Amino acid sequence: MRKFLLSFASLLFAASSFGQSTANASLSLQACQGDTIVFSFDIASPYNVGNTFSVEMSNSSGAFAGNFVSVSPLLAYGVSTSNDIDVLVPDNTTQGVYSFRLVSSNPVRISDTISNVIIGANPNTGIEAYNWFDKNGVITFCEGDTAILVANAPPAGQSYTYQWLQGGAPMMGETDDSLLVIASDVYAIEVSSNLCDATSNDTIANTYSPGAEVFANGGAGINYIGIDSIQMCEGTIATLEHFGFPSPGITGYKYQWLKDDSVNIFGQPVMYPLLGDTLPTIDVDTTGTWYLMVTSDPGGCTDTSDVFHVFVDTIPSTTVDVGMWSYQNFPSTTLCLTDSVMLMAQDTVLYSTWEYQWQVAYPSGSGNWQNLPNDTMPWLLVDTSIVADTADYRLSIVNESCSFITNETTIEFVNFPTLAIMPGDSLGICVYDSVLVSLVSNGLSFAWNGGLWVGKQNFLSSPGQYIIAASGINGCKTYDTLDIYNYAVVATATASPQIISPGDNTTLSATGGTSFYWFADAPSTFSNQHGASTLALPTADTTTYYIQVEDINGCTDTASVQVFVKEQDSTVIYANTYGNIQNVITPNGDGLNDVLDLSGITNGDPCEFTVYTRWGTPVYNQEVYNNAWGGTTDGGAKLEDGTYYFVLTHNNEIRVKSAVTVLNNI
Repeated sequence: MRKFLLSFASLLFAASSFGQSTANASLSLQACQGDTIVFSFDIASPYNVGNTFSVEMSNSSGAFAGNFVSVSPLLAYGVSTSNDIDVLVPDNTTQGVYSFRLVSSNPVRISDTISNVIIGANPNTGIEAYNWFDKNGVITFCEGDTAILVANAPPAGQSYTYQWLQGGAPMMGETDDSLLVIASDVYAIEVSSNLCDATSNDTIANTYSPGAEVFANGGAGINYIGIDSIQMCEGTIATLEHFGFPSPGITGYKYQWLKDDSVNIFGQPVMYPLLGDTLPTIDVDTTGTWYLMVTSDPGGCTDTSDVFHVFVDTIPSTTVDVGMWSYQNFPSTTLCLTDSVMLMAQDTVLYSTWEYQWQVAYPSGSGNWQNLPNDTMPWLLVDTSIVADTADYRLSIVNESCSFITNETTIEFVNFPTLAIMPGDSLGICVYDSVLVSLVSNGLSFAWNGGLWVGKQNFLSSPGQYIIAASGINGCKTYDTLDIYNYAVVATATASPQIISPGDNTTLSATGGTSFYWFADAPSTFSNQHGASTLALPTADTTTYYIQVEDINGCTDTASVQVFVKEQDSTVIYANTYGNIQNVITPNGDGLNDVLDLSGITNGDPCEFTVYTRWGTPVYNQEVYNNAWGGTTDGGAKLEDGTYYFVLTHNNEIRVKSAVTVLNNI
């Protein structure tokens, strides 16, 4: 509705149109049905109190017939300026040329007439919709479809121009008499004719989609892994169901379940309907993907759900076997305390969804199953570090939502037999003696040194270590060691001096025992034949003295020492007869003094050569000396550095008695 400003031209008024001043009463003005015209005037001569002004409109022929169209009478009297009165052009006014005048009530006066006011008829602004359905009284079309709005055609002989509105705002470029609608909104059309324009009532158009969300009914064994997926164990049945309720104006839905596990010739998935599955629910028990197509009634609007995934896991069924070590002929579940056995699951699946957990129940048969921490592989090494006794073992396996418990295996541990050695496990004996050793044991059989001896008792005479094995139930063995050693009785004998003159005594001394007995290879006199030290008077040029010692264990040992008597016979050749006899050897392999060279004394004669320690103990003898002794024993062992004595004889006559010093490292 538009408002126009008009002014009367009379003695009482100043005239203006559309807010512009004018004094031209013949000016042509125009308005439309339902417009408001504002008349402005001044009062030049006073009117009585209570006077009102009204506007009268002529008919289309220009005649006044009492048709007052002012909104309300204007109370005005006295003299005033800038008076306004509103006039509403009736909606039923036919198109034509009209006149207006102002009429006062006290006194009654009629103003000049404003003529040639053109009143135009408003265009018809109705809208008709196509390709829609009624949803609770609202124009509705399926989401993704297109509705058509069509404006009313102009009367014959007239033409309209159009501008479509969306949400009250002009739609750019939409100036046809029809509009394709693809989105929900409020639409209207503004229609213009030659004189007037009008805007239609708002038309609400909504898109509609029935909603095809799918959910799974929860239940035992059904795990949600997302809003559009579930996981369950084989043998479980899940129900998929349409999630939605008919909105106002929708009486119901039609359903069709779909799958896409087929492919076309290009290898692309093809969605196809499941015959007979037209209910809002469907039961599923296999791995796959499902879709639901929902169609509304009325409207026939269709929507297909997003994919719904179902994952069905297999039951991880397997058995547990007892492994066999390479040294075994067959597997065993009865073990010694130091043994072990490998339990192994068959039909295993490594590095996938199968999760393993070994369990133990102790005591055996109690059913008190406990998880073994960190034992999560398909095999288990069973030894006493888990339970040092008989116990039950089994394997729990989980495959995502499926679980399985294997057969139970009992592993029995057998104690070792007891073993004790009598009279002890460390025994000393005299050389050439033996000892009776007995075993105290609950073993079934016994092996000494790998079976060299058997039984619970044995006489043993050789020193060394004996390993004794006692075998019990299931062949379990207990080992112990027996150490037999000889008592360390070492007799020593010395003579001081070792070389004496005829008729002189020598002092014999002995160590190595608690009791002593001296004797000789030639007649000799002893001051104390049973003492650790005694004076001896030899009766031969060379006498070997022997000492037999005995320790507290009754073990004996014998040592000897030679005593030499200086001969006065002129046929004896002494060392000083030959002057510079070699008295030092250095057997270091450098070619200098490596051997004792007595060739100047032997002079080609077969002389016997004997070397003694300073205590008279012989260490080397050669019946015919070859002048090549290099400071060794008869066995070839090196003698320690020191002074030794040698005797060179020929035809039982002493040719030389002398000392020689051995220096190995010079």
